[in-house]
Amino acid sequence: MSQQSTDPDVASFFSAWEIYRAVIDSDAMEHQEVFAKVHRILEERTEPFTLLDLGCGDAAGIGPALVGTQIATYVGVDCAAPALEFAEATLSGTVAEFDLRLGDLMDTIEDPSELFDVVLVSFALHHFSDDDKKRFLTAARARLRPGGELILIDVVRQPGESRDEYLARYSSYVRSWPLDTDTVERIIAHVDGFDYPADVSAEPQWAAERGFRVEEFYRGGNETQCAWRLTAIDN
Repeated sequence: MSQQSTDPDVASFFSAWEIYRAVIDSDAMEHQEVFAKVHRILEERTEPFTLLDLGCGDAAGIGPALVGTQIATYVGVDCAAPALEFAEATLSGTVAEFDLRLGDLMDTIEDPSELFDVVLVSFALHHFSDDDKKRFLTAARARLRPGGELILIDVVRQPGESRDEYLARYSSYVRSWPLDTDTVERIIAHVDGFDYPADVSAEPQWAAERGFRVEEFYRGGNETQCAWRLTAIDN
């Protein structure tokens, strides 16, 4: 660990990881509720299925949600190698077969060599432009087997809300979380610099235009978060 701490990239990862774990451990972003609903969706699958988790992190949310399901193979992709080490520990003993890969979310979804029954992307697409969100949805539709589903969980703007208005509202919301002041300010700084959430009505529309049946199954986080079950419509 002492050698890792001298690497700026690794040090930066663990600094961000500290914040991530504080959010997860406090359930500030309602991961427990969201992934309980994901679990119920996956339980409906009566045949063995494959799942691609993009931006999987440590798999803290999806790991427990896979217990008791017919999961055959889990593929987790993340751009941070240390995150995959945590994910391995999370999944060991939970999923019989899992494959953890170091890679880019967009490169992976646009790789036509594999098809999946379920694709999961959780709190990741808001870092992309609207054009790239549309590009992702197009690629995801092509990666699904017949009857496959994309589970999309993300932060959102309210209808007609500008990004600046969203940032002000979200910052106020974050300050209500049960976290210390330093952690809260670091979260707000990250959001200000990197978050570009779509209008809550936009992503369902884009998904429908690309051949998905859309079902919203969660909305919360003071109206800053939403999740959809996007089912591929057979042509």
